[in-house]
Amino acid sequence: MNFQKFFLLIIAFLSSSFLRAQPNEMPGKINRQAFNPSTVLWYSSPAKKWEDALPVGNGRLGAMVFGKNGEERIQLNEETYWSGGPYSTVVKGGYKVLPQIQQLVFEEKYLAAHNLFGRYLMGYPVEQQKYQGLANLHLFFKNQDSVTNYKRWLDLEKGISSVSYIANGTTYQREVFASAPDQVIVVRLTADKPGMISFVAKLRGVRNQAHSNYATDYFRMDPYGTDGLVLTGKSADYMGVEGKLKYEARIKAIPEGGTIKTAGVDLIIENANAVTLYFAAATNFVNYKDVSANQHQRVDNYFKGIQNKTYTTILESALTDYKKYFDRVSLKLPITENSFLPVPERIQKIQSSPDPSLAA
Repeated sequence: MNFQKFFLLIIAFLSSSFLRAQPNEMPGKINRQAFNPSTVLWYSSPAKKWEDALPVGNGRLGAMVFGKNGEERIQLNEETYWSGGPYSTVVKGGYKVLPQIQQLVFEEKYLAAHNLFGRYLMGYPVEQQKYQGLANLHLFFKNQDSVTNYKRWLDLEKGISSVSYIANGTTYQREVFASAPDQVIVVRLTADKPGMISFVAKLRGVRNQAHSNYATDYFRMDPYGTDGLVLTGKSADYMGVEGKLKYEARIKAIPEGGTIKTAGVDLIIENANAVTLYFAAATNFVNYKDVSANQHQRVDNYFKGIQNKTYTTILESALTDYKKYFDRVSLKLPITENSFLPVPERIQKIQSSPDPSLAA
């Protein structure tokens, strides 16, 4: 290789690295009020509860991003993960009681008719199965307890949830998006200084106690090689219906620089320049009466589908797919001074001062 070619390769490498390290422009746009307040929701503090987290999803996988600094939490869902398993609510032989119920109605004995109907013709269990939370990805960061210039936002034009802040003189940013073409959720962590990204990741199962104390927890957390974590489990029994949905959720980390290892149920990354986390999940659900699929093979296939793709390739593919739907329609309403405030303040001030773009 001659010197000229070598020089050009070095320039190309440095240029691509520089482009990868470029910070997201949105914090500056927020400061300058140079963003579209109809399509950008921004906040000046992390989410304290689930309802305040920012969502991304691809129709099958979903994530709620809390945007915390010391300990980030990203709650993860998969559309087919419900309690129980295939079952029928039909009470056998119920039709035989219908003439008796009709006769009671004709005799205006409505309570007796109601009681018979409830016992023999109402589906059982009367209550439906419960949709289940799948997992929580926790990222525990070093030396990020006190931050300044904090911002988090959801850019609806791109379907990307992001957070940016300064801790100990370093600007940290995270971007989270869901790809429909590649069926993964992607978390990208960057810093404006090399070697500054260190964290411990945990992929935890969800204890489903919000609805009732109806079941034991059926999940297991494990490392997956030296660069990933895996969560496996099954649905909870509920209303007498046995839990037969099996699931697998998996994280794979690709650091740029630094070190990576697993220890027990922890994924440990130290002194990286940037890190990309890929999340994939699946259940054995085929349809309402068939749970014979192989959830592990499904997750394997998702990761095989992206193994030769770069972060940029996956992002561009996801954006192209997303924007062909989102860009079909736009709505522009008047912008006022309040339109550029954080969303909680916009909601509060709109009670007394107009902000039409919030409706858009």
